[in-house]
Order: sequence, then structure tokens, then C-alpha cells
Amino acid sequence: MNRSAPVDARAPLAPTLDIDVNNGVHFSFDVVNASARKLEVLFNDGRTHDIIVLDTLGREVWRWSENRMFTQVVQSKVLRASESLTFAESWTDPQPGSYVAVATLPSRNYPVEHRVAFVVR
Repeated sequence: MNRSAPVDARAPLAPTLDIDVNNGVHFSFDVVNASARKLEVLFNDGRTHDIIVLDTLGREVWRWSENRMFTQVVQSKVLRASESLTFAESWTDPQPGSYVAVATLPSRNYPVEHRVAFVVR
């Protein structure tokens, strides 16, 4: 299992991405409110997150949101201090190789992007 560490201790949202490569690839993307105050995280539509997988040349080989439909309604999520948003997704048919997962939170006011390298054998 690959596990990432928080990127910037000063950022209000701290992401981590855990990747398990047993029986496909399983992603657990957590975004924690690392601030001492309540945050309202705003989204332009129903897509609250995405996970993209890139090969060693930087080419996209898989995207969780591809061919999915999302509501076209603005929404928000309120996170108190230390609360988190957690998203679990799976890529069921990966080929062996080295990859980079890019997890994103496409928030209007607190966007997050986090990258983690992993290998499928």
C-alpha cells in the first residue's frame, strides 16, 4: 500500500491518498480540515472529487469521472476543524506498470490536488 503525507501544514485542507494495488487499484482520498475554524467548501456542480492515473510519460490512462454524469447544481460541504471528506474509488483493470495518481478536490474556494506514485505488478 502506498500512502501519501500531507503537503502543506499551512493549507486549510490537508489531503492524503492511500493506494492499495491488490485485486485492482483501490484509492482512498481524504481531505481534512487542518484549520482551527469551520470551512464551507464550495463546488460548481455534483463532482466533488476526481482521480486521474498517468503513465510514466504523463499520459492519462484512467479517470474516475470519465463517462459519469454529475448534477449541474452548485453545492457545498461544511467541515468543522479536524473533520474530513473521504472518497473511495477503484480502477478494476490496470495493466502492470508504474503510474502516478492525481487526486483532486475541484472546489471553487479550496481546490486541492495531490499526487502519489505507485506500481502495479
